[in-house]
Amino acid sequence: MSTPSPFITTTTVINTAIPSSSFEKVKNAYDHGDNDEIIRQATSTIAHIEQLVLLSILVQRAHALSMKSKFGAAAQDAETMIKYAPTLPQGYLCFGKLLTMQGKQTRALIVYQEGLEKVPTNDPAYGQLLQAKKMADEKNNKRFDLVSALPLEVKDEIVSLLLEEERADLFDVSTTWSRRLENCQKAWRYIYNKHGYYGDIAVSRVLPKIAKHISDLIITTTEDKVWLKYLEHLENGQFRNLRSLQLTDHRIYIVFSGNSVISLMDGFWKARYTLTKIDLLFSKRGSPITITDILFYLPYLETLVLDTPELLADILGDLESIQEPHHSLVDLTLDTERTAGDALKRLTKWCPYVKRLRLEYAQSTALDVVNDYFPNVEMLGYNNGYKLPESHKVLNQEYNNNKPIIPIISMNNMYTKQKQGRLRAFYSVNDGLGVPGEEFLRILQKNQKTLEIIHANMGMTEQQMLDDELHNNFRPDYSIEAASVILNLDRLKKIMFWPDIYGVYERLFCRMIRPSLEYFKLTKTSDLPAVVDMLINSQQLFETLGLSRIFIINNDQENGIATQCLVRLFNEYAATSLPGPNTTKKLTYFMFDCCSFISDDVLDALANVRTIKGLSFQGNTRITPQGLKNFFIKLNKQNVQITELRLAEMGGSMDNKTLLDIISTMRELEALYLGNVHGLRDNDIKELINNAKKLDNLTVKRCHVDPEEIITFVNNTSRNFKYLNIHEYESDNDILTFDFDAYD
Repeated sequence: MSTPSPFITTTTVINTAIPSSSFEKVKNAYDHGDNDEIIRQATSTIAHIEQLVLLSILVQRAHALSMKSKFGAAAQDAETMIKYAPTLPQGYLCFGKLLTMQGKQTRALIVYQEGLEKVPTNDPAYGQLLQAKKMADEKNNKRFDLVSALPLEVKDEIVSLLLEEERADLFDVSTTWSRRLENCQKAWRYIYNKHGYYGDIAVSRVLPKIAKHISDLIITTTEDKVWLKYLEHLENGQFRNLRSLQLTDHRIYIVFSGNSVISLMDGFWKARYTLTKIDLLFSKRGSPITITDILFYLPYLETLVLDTPELLADILGDLESIQEPHHSLVDLTLDTERTAGDALKRLTKWCPYVKRLRLEYAQSTALDVVNDYFPNVEMLGYNNGYKLPESHKVLNQEYNNNKPIIPIISMNNMYTKQKQGRLRAFYSVNDGLGVPGEEFLRILQKNQKTLEIIHANMGMTEQQMLDDELHNNFRPDYSIEAASVILNLDRLKKIMFWPDIYGVYERLFCRMIRPSLEYFKLTKTSDLPAVVDMLINSQQLFETLGLSRIFIINNDQENGIATQCLVRLFNEYAATSLPGPNTTKKLTYFMFDCCSFISDDVLDALANVRTIKGLSFQGNTRITPQGLKNFFIKLNKQNVQITELRLAEMGGSMDNKTLLDIISTMRELEALYLGNVHGLRDNDIKELINNAKKLDNLTVKRCHVDPEEIITFVNNTSRNFKYLNIHEYESDNDILTFDFDAYD
């Protein structure tokens, strides 16, 4: 005999028996041979049985979840019960009990009252609803509110540390909490709805009281009624301090109709003085909003991110109706279907002050349009797949020029090409299709006086693949020009590139090496010895040097040559990058990412460079565990202290014991990234944290550890981490994009 759940026995006794009349009706129909009536009555009885069984199971699960303090999930089960059977008492009794357990008597009273209004008075459990409401009312009246004795700043600090849905639920705890929450600006400034369903539902319920405080809002709801509630408050102008808005749920387009689009635009207009950033995602074609709408209704908008499967030409709208250029938009992301140059050119007249531009799925013709008709663009992302970094973190502020170049636009809609660009940073994708060589060369030539950062994948373009250039050995004009052109990029400080199939851009980038250059990362080189010779002969030192995705397969001779090259390079750096007051530039960061030939001998040579502070080793499987340990032991003996370390996808080169042995030598380690370390467990991470006393930035991906266990451990220590990110199953897909800037 099974034991009844305490959740039920201590709260209610719900009658789940099937009324005998239901069986009698089926039997009577059977006795009279009325087949239609048998089917109708039997179907009704079966549905009622299924309903009661489901409710019983949901009650049991809600109880188990509440015992694990997972009240949000338990509440979802209770709300499902109410939605599934609104005229039965089980859902109201279960939900009310959950709220009472959390001290939310006010909310429990509302739930019980709703049940009393919807459950028939002849239901056997109707009396239980009355009794539950009475008990909740008595508790609410007798309760002592400790919050009233706390200082105001303590109350605000407590509230700000809670999850959004927990903050919203506190409105139901007491009058004092409700009054304080309604006036606590700090608690509601940022609403990110990180917990999806629960967060959206909870926050939307208290919007009338908190909308005035919200500055940054992300709406993730999948519930139409919740989205419409947000829309209603936006249209009514209740988001008086709204600064940024992100609508990124894939179902939002479903609730858009003619009226809701008008409501959204009215909301934009009422928030126009404060709303400076919007991020919109539409997952299907038929976007109801055009760029014209956005620019017209938000005249002070500074940042626009638009992600849609539409062609850019189809969502521009009637740009001429704007009548004058948008003066505030400086940051624009267009993630549209095959962004073409002619459509982009139509937009340039109306957005002439854009400084940061990111184009996804863009065609090669778009590059020339940006180069010629976006005169103020300083940072360009071309099919790069990632958000652009913040300008002030990567660009040299000494060269910053806030005065825009005002384009000459005549009244008859003619466009004037700019003779000189002011592009300072170019970012392309780190994998996949490359940048068109001809268009990119024109960008380099036009912006050589201002370029500071180049991330350029010059691999095969879509057109080159269609033309089968790799096998036809075709050399276009740009490759001939790039092989000999001389560029004066005196401000250039960072290069990361993939060579083209002709190898001309690799030599061109090497010729760009100059005293201003601080960062040099090479991916998929076509001639490693030649690159190393250029690096040594240039007699220029870099602060950051990286090699990525250099594969030499089953060729001992080539492996030997590659090893000799790097040993020679590191010996050069060991001699010229010694620490001391007269050294103006030192090799501080080094990256080996997916290089098949890296061996213990290479690491031993690298250990002679005594200025290293940051290291990245990813996907280098020829290194032995002992060779890796010896490398860090040698650094330690030479008093070289690593502060930033990244180890990922190392296969047999790295296991939990090797990692712990390494960390034990690193007294100054501050930032650590681990990905797919074999055998790593929760206790290893805890020991690692205990050993690395200065560690305050930790990322762990694809290691079999429990995120909650690690986070709880960190919270129970006196350590104050700046950044902690633990994902057991998340793919380590940023292996090619890693940059020590990420730690800044």
